[in-house]
Amino acid sequence: MNQTITYYNQNAEEYFNKTVNVSMQALYDQFEAYLNPGDKILDLGCGSGRDSKYFLSKGYEVVSVDGSIEMCRLAAKYLCKEARNITFNELDYVDEFNAVWACASLLHVDSGELLEVFARIRKALRDKGLIYASWKYGYMEHINNGKYYTDLNENSLVELFDLSSFSIEKLWITEDNLLRGEKWINIIGKK
Repeated sequence: MNQTITYYNQNAEEYFNKTVNVSMQALYDQFEAYLNPGDKILDLGCGSGRDSKYFLSKGYEVVSVDGSIEMCRLAAKYLCKEARNITFNELDYVDEFNAVWACASLLHVDSGELLEVFARIRKALRDKGLIYASWKYGYMEHINNGKYYTDLNENSLVELFDLSSFSIEKLWITEDNLLRGEKWINIIGKK
């Protein structure tokens, strides 16, 4: 994870510029179908702050966190509000959120640490809280362009949610919004 955080710290401006204006509306629509007005959302791995900004514009209460201090700096400037600099392993919230949004962020967690991170996410969620998460579709762990990835497929994702005591509300595959020719696996689960 340290190597990945270093990558984002060193390439924050480039990553911000590449992702801040990408439309995620189709994913927002799927997620919001499960939300209530004014719900409190944890944007876990907020990156540029793009998704936090959208959810704030829709009247949700949003807490933005990211492991990269430089991404937090850019997100805070973009959002005009704090983005908290903590890693997934440092999540310390208890019964605070109605939902967690983890778009293309948990894919940087080593497979051996996913259950611990999911336990922290579960603890942060209120009863019947929701999680949306996405991973690159695949079967392996690898380093690409200085970033660590755990790719998941239907079987590994169902197993992860089962072991983490989340029920699966929806599981689906999407194309890459940055047009890189990759597929993504998306999931919405409930505590």
